[in-house]
Amino acid sequence: MMKKIIFWVLTSLLLQGGIYLYLDQYLLTPTSPFQVKVADNQPDTTTSGQVYYSRDKKYMAQVTADKIEMYAMPARKLMRTVNLGDKHVSYFRWLDDRDLALAGMYTDVAGAREVELTRLNPLTSGYEVSATIKDLPARSQIVNVAYSTATNVVYMQVTRDNISRIYRFDANHYLSRIWLNTYNIGRIATLVDQDCLIYDDLNRNTVNIREANGSQRIISPPAARYRLIGADRQNNIYIAKLNREGLGESIYAGRLLVGFRLTKDLNTPVSTSELKLSDVIG
Repeated sequence: MMKKIIFWVLTSLLLQGGIYLYLDQYLLTPTSPFQVKVADNQPDTTTSGQVYYSRDKKYMAQVTADKIEMYAMPARKLMRTVNLGDKHVSYFRWLDDRDLALAGMYTDVAGAREVELTRLNPLTSGYEVSATIKDLPARSQIVNVAYSTATNVVYMQVTRDNISRIYRFDANHYLSRIWLNTYNIGRIATLVDQDCLIYDDLNRNTVNIREANGSQRIISPPAARYRLIGADRQNNIYIAKLNREGLGESIYAGRLLVGFRLTKDLNTPVSTSELKLSDVIG
């Protein structure tokens, strides 16, 4: 009996390893090595694009297919225009602690996809290219970014057909691939003063952490399914417990090495994609 159990465990591990190898080598691998160039707000959708407000609504950005316009509010004074040319915006977010924005852009070059993360200042005419990843497969794009202005570390989630990779970019302009135990990743976050990545493992319905030394572990409570909502500036982490239908039914808050506690039950279960950090803090 014990030999049969060992046989099936080894077979399962080999099969899982083969699937991960196929995904990494064929579905997501760049056609050549990536290169580096040094150099939780939600949008309001309008008929002329998407509108994003800065932390205190001092500035507003309107993103359309061909340009990004940045305005001073409330007078709606146009401060600058970024013409995109052949680039497209897949991600946009104002920083939480200063009037700067991050934009994830992509463009197709010779049949491959190139993505870049840039930083935009409404008061200057140029923009800083933080990192560029070249020769990615078609349809790859930056869909989420987790950053810490205290550690100067940025994590980028690059997704193609719901399969994600994570890249880390630091203050020394070093870009590296971060290896996780899943390709099916939901939301990502980091802490203010600690270099770590907090992420959804959608295969196992857990919230995990990857620390700077490469170690990974589950941080959500056992015996239930959870989704990440985000982390605040006091390093509190917020997660949602799922019901049988996969909807968020309650909110938990916690800290690393401390654990999570129930903070409130939702009156009506909702899709976790509708839960924003600003809705649950407090």
